[in-house]
Amino acid sequence: MTFLIYIFSFLTLISIIVFIHELGHFFFARLFGVRVLDFSIGFGKSIKSWQTKSKTIFNLRILPFGGYVKMNGEEISEVSNNNDSYLSKKYYQKLLITLGGPIFNFILAIIIFFMINLYGVYKVTPVIGDVMKDSKAETSGLLKDDLIVEIDKNKISSYSDAQLMLSKRLGDTGEITFKVKRNASFYFQKIEIEDWLSKKEPSNLLSSLGILPPIEPIVGTVVNSSPAEKSGIKQGDKILEINNSIVNNWTDIKNLVNEANGQEISLKLLREGNVDVLKVKPKLSENNFNWQIGISAAYILSPKSREFIRYGFLDAFKNSIAQTYIVIENSIIFIGKIMFGQVSAKNLGGPVMIGQYAGESVIYGGFYSFIYLIAFISISLGIVNLFPLPVLDGGQALILTIERILGRDLPAQLLDFSNKIGTLLLLFLFIFVFFNDIFRI
Repeated sequence: MTFLIYIFSFLTLISIIVFIHELGHFFFARLFGVRVLDFSIGFGKSIKSWQTKSKTIFNLRILPFGGYVKMNGEEISEVSNNNDSYLSKKYYQKLLITLGGPIFNFILAIIIFFMINLYGVYKVTPVIGDVMKDSKAETSGLLKDDLIVEIDKNKISSYSDAQLMLSKRLGDTGEITFKVKRNASFYFQKIEIEDWLSKKEPSNLLSSLGILPPIEPIVGTVVNSSPAEKSGIKQGDKILEINNSIVNNWTDIKNLVNEANGQEISLKLLREGNVDVLKVKPKLSENNFNWQIGISAAYILSPKSREFIRYGFLDAFKNSIAQTYIVIENSIIFIGKIMFGQVSAKNLGGPVMIGQYAGESVIYGGFYSFIYLIAFISISLGIVNLFPLPVLDGGQALILTIERILGRDLPAQLLDFSNKIGTLLLLFLFIFVFFNDIFRI
């Protein structure tokens, strides 16, 4: 069942994004009077088709990994003087038709962000729930309960903001400057980095520095034959008190267990609506010399750290544009760092990774997370299609511009050669990200 969710989520996500991309080409083509012969979602054999009054044939094809729009007079060999041909149009019109796909991909992201901002969104307040021992964050002086206000002079209002700002520093050497609010005062703490995560595949940038959000004191797993298992603690139990001291988050458990110094402790916990009290005798860990009872967190964010924010129409629109711009900017910086070797190319992913994220967003985050993922993947597709390769929209736009500057068409042999090179590069990239996906699994 889970596998089917992954597959269905992936196909739904890809179909929506590809449809919007091709709709962009179609929209500008029809806007400037170009007749569209074929509008296809997918490749290969058509499994469903219909024709409109304008003689456009819409096709749903068997391989849902892309799509295309075929226009009248699009190929050089199809030179036509008809007013409804692509080649008969002016430079700016052909340029907009060519770039219509990426433009609509970015517009889709803006619309999604706008709807989320208008409807309302939960943001995780950037309060530090815990600082890992011997981490960069601890060394810098960051403390539990610090509120992150700025990172490198960029304002931070949520954990996602912090992750986006930190993503700009991947592969860098220098300092990451945190401005935090501690009680009623503000402090600047600097974390030293050197080729930060350049050889790794990071998932949570804050945790890689040793910063964790406030986590609910809910048991995720219980180690076999551990003191916790022997005392009867089970997955899903919420620990309310330890030795009559109130437990607010997961960090409190670790601290209170250590304070007992190996003595038997009393745990008050909530299980399926009932309160129970259990006795547990901690065991000293040989790895870190901490007292432990053999449980790990369920990693459920504390409700107190979540804030529901809803924007007015104008602010929602402004924020949606700003969010889209930030994602585009960060993506371009990230791609540039991969190209120059500052960040590991293992971070590149293909269809398998997209399918994994799509499936997990549905299973763990629901419809909201899935819609959010559509926005991010749509932006990524738009950026990739702007690469200056002849087989992509960006390459076609570059060719149009060069021909405009020269005042004549480029030789057919040169275009054919560049198309072959571009196809080979794309094929190599696809194979590379495919193997990345396999090794990631």
